[in-house]
Amino acid sequence: MLIGRCAWHPRYRGYPRWNGITSWQGWRVQFTDGICQHCLDRLLREYRERLAVRAAATAGGVRTAA
Repeated sequence: MLIGRCAWHPRYRGYPRWNGITSWQGWRVQFTDGICQHCLDRLLREYRERLAVRAAATAGGVRTAA
């Protein structure tokens, strides 16, 4: 059995989130990590904010460390 879970949920929400059963094949229980829509939205929002800050710093002539 392959169980899907959101790898980002503990970081953002403080608790795990199961995405459901991905496969019923076999007798062993295994896990696969992915990302749920809520965590994906938050990750993209944070990424866009960082890009905007970096672009503003570069446009202003101020260099920041990578």
